[in-house]
Amino acid sequence: MTIILIAFMIVGAVAIVAYPLFKQSNDLDAAFVGANDPVLEGLVSQRDAMYSAIKDLENDHATGKLSDADYRSLRAKYEAKAVAILQELDHAVGSKPSAGRAARDDDAIEREIARLRRGAATNGALKCPKCGTPHVAEDVFCAKCGASLRGVRCPSCGKRAAVGDKFCGKCGKTL
Repeated sequence: MTIILIAFMIVGAVAIVAYPLFKQSNDLDAAFVGANDPVLEGLVSQRDAMYSAIKDLENDHATGKLSDADYRSLRAKYEAKAVAILQELDHAVGSKPSAGRAARDDDAIEREIARLRRGAATNGALKCPKCGTPHVAEDVFCAKCGASLRGVRCPSCGKRAAVGDKFCGKCGKTL
């Protein structure tokens, strides 16, 4: 019974370790959508070929077609090639102007958000009753201190009181 349990644990551990080799890699391929660059296409096909070769090597070793020494040497050679291809691919994707454009777009969005927040703060916006940070009417919690901006609930009747109220408008209980 324990031997079977140990065998299942070993198979599970091998499956977890080998999962990335058998998983379809669509996340990296998403960077190449619409790219008609033959260099990138060549690198992606080389990467897929290396993954396929490593899978075949694993299968050959599992079926006993390869000795342990051959398996280790071939595996190391294929892994080294795969790492080199992945590094070239990362360098090629990183040097594309679209990667820099995404960072510029993020910066532009952040500047626009900051501008809108400053504008809301100077245009008679509401202020947090706890820390005084300006906020817009749609905010539920203060962005700085986390205080509720919708007021508190009456402990007696449960009605929500406005921010700054000292007594409940429904039952008159002290808040």
